[in-house]
Amino acid sequence: MLTAANEVRVQETIDLSPYQRFKDMKQGLDQQLSLLKYPQGTQICLGIGQRRLTNRELKELELVLLSHGVYLLDIVDVEEDPGRDRPLIDNMPHYQETVLLCKNVRSGQKLACRGNIVILGDVNPGAEVVAGGNIVVMGCLRGMAHAGALGDQNAVISAYRLSPTQLRIADHITRPPDNEVVTAKNPELARIREDKVVIEKLKI
Repeated sequence: MLTAANEVRVQETIDLSPYQRFKDMKQGLDQQLSLLKYPQGTQICLGIGQRRLTNRELKELELVLLSHGVYLLDIVDVEEDPGRDRPLIDNMPHYQETVLLCKNVRSGQKLACRGNIVILGDVNPGAEVVAGGNIVVMGCLRGMAHAGALGDQNAVISAYRLSPTQLRIADHITRPPDNEVVTAKNPELARIREDKVVIEKLKI
């Protein structure tokens, strides 16, 4: 069953405190999420013991969560030391943020954001763009785009030239038939209508 964006979502805790190195922590989080397969939009608390994370490390963990369709709710101390504050919790990015990227997204690159993404360039084949909100590409979208990654079925994907390898909005997936090259001549927009992803001409 699909989860609407305004519903109360399940909260889970993942314990990352046994990992000594951040590299291992990040890899372990990705592996656990792959095994546990939480529903989209699940709120995740990360237990990191008494270590502290830099802003960059916190952002990297958030992007791992987002790539699995879940998001960071809180950082907790699983050792429950009352004399130590939970690290960086006041610096967590706001869900409504919008990221503006003024360059092309190359093959093999993955861009993820909890809010909206606007790209002033192309998304090339083999590239991935994942957003909790909307995705707007002011160029050619030829890679994979996933809007509403946290369960928002009202999210949209628009591009000046929409020729993706795959489109996803919330839990809905669409892709062109095998061996078929899609050539868009006008700006288009993808949204969910009647429980499926439809492509419409973008009215400017």
